[in-house]
Amino acid sequence: MNTKKKRKKRRVNHYVVTVSDMPSQDTHLRRLPHGLRRLIALCILLIVVAVTIIVANNNYRATVLAAKEEAYQEEISRLSEENNKLTEQNAILQDKVLILSETVNEKNEVVNAIEERSVPTGFPLSVAADLNEKKEVLQIDGENVTRPMIEFTAPDGTYIVAAGDGTVSYVAEEISYGWEVRIDHSNGYVTSYRTNTEPKVKVGDEVSRGGLLFEMKAGDDDDPAKLGYQIIYNDEYINPSDILEING
Repeated sequence: MNTKKKRKKRRVNHYVVTVSDMPSQDTHLRRLPHGLRRLIALCILLIVVAVTIIVANNNYRATVLAAKEEAYQEEISRLSEENNKLTEQNAILQDKVLILSETVNEKNEVVNAIEERSVPTGFPLSVAADLNEKKEVLQIDGENVTRPMIEFTAPDGTYIVAAGDGTVSYVAEEISYGWEVRIDHSNGYVTSYRTNTEPKVKVGDEVSRGGLLFEMKAGDDDDPAKLGYQIIYNDEYINPSDILEING
């Protein structure tokens, strides 16, 4: 009959060594209670778990921060690209604005030139001539009305020309000189030309500054060829010499 030897359970003893710095005391070797050992083990376990959680949390936060930083960098890159595109578009728009500005300036220069040519400052004869400032007195509605005018005296064959760009608005015979032509310059100015020969234009004709209106001819009894010239501005007769470029 086999007999099994009972294995003795090995006991592990735990001891605490206490050392005193006093030379007179001996070193004591004490055994830890079982409950205290379990408490120490639990504390160590809790510390390990806590450290593990802290490390894991720090790693998680670092990962989240890295992801956010990457997202921020991508957003910065995207915004930078958009800014570059906007800068290019702005440069293109500035070029267009510059071109439009130059075009507007050119058009304004043309308009100003047209407006300037429409103001009747030009000399109404093709050559130099003698002039005499006069006051034409008319009776309108029983009252005497005075209108300033200039009467030019020039050789036969002298051309009477438009003092500015405009449209012929009136052509008719009249008593004082024989014929009258009026030009509307579309800016408040109307010019009146009167002489004894038939006009070369008709109502509705567009004329330019210097355009032919009459050819002057001496009258009977050796009267010299004459032009009666008047300027109307906003329905008021003004002295032609105030704006006329006197060339003779």
